[in-house]
Amino acid sequence: MKKIVMLPLDERPCNYLYPQMMPKADFELLLPPREIMGDKKRAGDPQKIAAWLLENIGEADACILSLDTLVYGGIVPSRLHELPLEELLRRAKTVETLREKNPRMKLYLFQLIMRCPDYSHSDEEPDYYDLCGREIHLFGRYTHLEKLGKLTKEDAEDFVRVKEKTAPYIGDYLSRRDKNLAVLEHDLQYIANGTADYFIVPQDDAAVYGFTSMDQMRVRNFLKENSLHLKTAMYPSADDTGLILLGRAVAELSGIRPKIFVHYASTKAEGVVPWFEDRALGETVKYHILAVGGRQVYSLPEADIALCVNMGSGMFHGEDPGYVQAYDVDRNLGEFVNFIEYALGCGKLVAVGDVAACNGADVELLRLLDREGLLLKLHAYAGWNTSSNTLGTAVCQSVLYLAGKDDAGRISFLLHRYYEDAGYMAHTRKYVTEKLLPGWGLDYFHADGEEGKVASAVREEIVRYMSETFPSLSERVKKVHIRMPWRRMFETEAILELK
Repeated sequence: MKKIVMLPLDERPCNYLYPQMMPKADFELLLPPREIMGDKKRAGDPQKIAAWLLENIGEADACILSLDTLVYGGIVPSRLHELPLEELLRRAKTVETLREKNPRMKLYLFQLIMRCPDYSHSDEEPDYYDLCGREIHLFGRYTHLEKLGKLTKEDAEDFVRVKEKTAPYIGDYLSRRDKNLAVLEHDLQYIANGTADYFIVPQDDAAVYGFTSMDQMRVRNFLKENSLHLKTAMYPSADDTGLILLGRAVAELSGIRPKIFVHYASTKAEGVVPWFEDRALGETVKYHILAVGGRQVYSLPEADIALCVNMGSGMFHGEDPGYVQAYDVDRNLGEFVNFIEYALGCGKLVAVGDVAACNGADVELLRLLDREGLLLKLHAYAGWNTSSNTLGTAVCQSVLYLAGKDDAGRISFLLHRYYEDAGYMAHTRKYVTEKLLPGWGLDYFHADGEEGKVASAVREEIVRYMSETFPSLSERVKKVHIRMPWRRMFETEAILELK
């Protein structure tokens, strides 16, 4: 049995538990103890993490390494640290020691370009983001537009206001961005000099203009100068990156190169730029297939996997005027479900990337699949958070099933996704936030701990909703355990006991 050592992006379920919940193949997956991984703004212990890696790397056939965790202690600490560049680079050099200890293993690295969200909230950012987060984002946008000669008169006038409001904080923010980019440029040498086998640079909350985009241009120039297009990928992503690299590791260790055919619910879907991303959906899909070690093919008969992408001609809330056109006119759900059934009938593995809505499943689609008895015939499904998070999860699940044909693991993870993506994200999160939290003096960003009355309410509502909406699924579930990671409503940790 092959051994894969993995250092995830942080301790949340999507990064820490999903890799362990995936269908099994001929590999053993080792992750560090959760207690040394940190907790939201509290960084993981760098010495204990490095020691754990060095202790376990000798027998590894592959290593998947989050450099954000190795260097900063996690994704959120990477945005908050006050460490000198010399210390950051010292931590990064652990990569060289790991390679020296195990020259034969496959080594996969990933490291984010620091995001710059466009809202004023400090939940995952420095405290001063409460005061001027939106303006820091605009500072980057206006700086970029100014460099390109595209700054309008109105933007220039607003830039004066933005500079005044951000003056006490922008120096701290830019200093950290500069250090993080310097570390990333240093670490990319590991792919250029052959220390690593593959390197993903995920873009968290990407935008066309701004600090993240300008950093991306510097990184892209390095990749171009060194002709690293086949050994690196840079695309909108974050919490799914470890999963994509897990899929790549398993595929390469199993000696397979998955052939993936893509089918969209709308002819216009490929050109949609999803929320929080900076490019057309069709281009990001290509990156996922390439990064997982697969090859996109253009006819169903030659494919191992049919990746069915549920997207209309845009992303809208149900109350938005564009909703009907994007979802009901430009998208054909009947044909989409018909194709899924056809592909299954042809003996193909079918993965559904449900990206029509941001941050939750498209319940309309799931009801149609349920009506046709297809929900548990799929080989992969995801519909959570950003479009890219969803795609990476579905692609990984389908590749691992291709390698191991683990039907028990397939069913278990499908049920988990339906309970979390439909039961929680598409319904229960909104219900509990709006109906219950105000009466308890709580809000979206402040639950009463990880396992308090909020967690109990979430569990009760998920169980009720799923039993009423998808009884064909709930009849397979004996018990649901709920925990609220990071003590907020954005995500939940759902563990299912199956009958």
